[in-house]
Amino acid sequence: MLGGRALAPPTAGMCETCTIRHSAICGALKIEEVSALNALARRRALSAGETYIMEGDAALDFGIVSNGVAKLVRGAEDGRAQIVGLLFQSDFLGSTLGEEDGAVEPNTIEAVTDLELCLFSRDRFQSLMHRFPSLETRLLRRAFDELRFAREWMVLLGRKTAEERVASFLLHVARRVQSRGCHPQESFEIPLGRAEIADFVGLTIETVSRQMTRLRKDEIVVFEGTRQIVSIDRARLTERAGF
Repeated sequence: MLGGRALAPPTAGMCETCTIRHSAICGALKIEEVSALNALARRRALSAGETYIMEGDAALDFGIVSNGVAKLVRGAEDGRAQIVGLLFQSDFLGSTLGEEDGAVEPNTIEAVTDLELCLFSRDRFQSLMHRFPSLETRLLRRAFDELRFAREWMVLLGRKTAEERVASFLLHVARRVQSRGCHPQESFEIPLGRAEIADFVGLTIETVSRQMTRLRKDEIVVFEGTRQIVSIDRARLTERAGF
């Protein structure tokens, strides 16, 4: 069962004027094709901390994050949970395309911040991809990007030092903010708390805090409070990340 609350469905022309359309997969559609997507869309809102779908639930929908940040959580056999990814504005969510009916969601998807989603019925969205191959091409490109990131993160968890892991995380968040059209030096908020960052990068909370403090003292990252980043020395942070 999906969490959150339904919002009013998109009105005619809403997709055409959507501020994130060109950075989302629907940016592959021509303006005259967008109305077909508009007709399929449903909108859903979740509060921070609310779960959209649980790991193992039937995956009946695809979606796009229209506002906010979500985290992907995978459970372990011993009961622990591991954050395996973050979804930012314009990201696509849903289980793998091409699976047979009865596909299940491999991760729990939880709102990190207040979250708004555009949802599309799985069957109807796949039909739309057959009509508009450019949509499928854009989605395939996104899938390759996610695979590349997953491989990079495997290296981070397996070989990088604590300093490199925390620096890599901050670079990842900064790049995703930039990909939404924000200037890389503009202020932005880290979406995760220290405990969640520790879970994501495979460190303890104390180690994450020490590394954040070191970056602050070295003036590589300028913080306002514990989460708000005012500016980043991207070249030095990239060096600290081991790239």
